[in-house]
Formats: sequence, structure tokens, C-alpha cells
Amino acid sequence: MSFHALPSDSKCQVIDLATRREAEPVVADIPEHVLDEIDAAALRCERLAAEGQEVRFETDPATGRVSASLCDLGGGVVRALPLREVISGDDGPPTAA
Repeated sequence: MSFHALPSDSKCQVIDLATRREAEPVVADIPEHVLDEIDAAALRCERLAAEGQEVRFETDPATGRVSASLCDLGGGVVRALPLREVISGDDGPPTAA
């Protein structure tokens, strides 16, 4: 087996494998209330899909502001959604699709 020196202009990167083998930093457990909120969001998403609807988010490139819309699965907007409603989980008045 022979080894060849790399040219001085080589873009190769030397990697210290010993540091890569060190244990990954410990990641804190996700709090139970956060997991509950994720479950609630998943259930809401499933319910909307069963009704043929979904929530879509868009960012205005000029202002950076986020907006949300209740849409049918074909992409048609049913109505605009206040972000407060999306985040709080308040369904507001019933919608007709």
C-alpha cells in the first residue's frame, strides 16, 4: 500500500475522526405539554383533511408577514384565517366548503 501527498492547492479537508466519534451532546426531553400540543395539531389536521380542507401558510416577500388561509384540497381558498385562530385552535364559525 502506498500513500501519495496531496497537491498544495488541493481542496481536500482533513477530518479528525476522534472528535467525530465523541458522543453526541445530550438533547433535553421534549416536555409532555409540547407533545400534547403536537398530538392536538395532528388530530386537527386529520379532521380538516377528512372534510376536504387544509390550512396553508404564506409569507409576503415584501413585508415578511405570515398569513394563513383555509383551503380546499384543490387549492381554492375557502376563507382567510387570522393567525390567532390558527394558533389558539379556536375553530370559529363553521365553514361551508
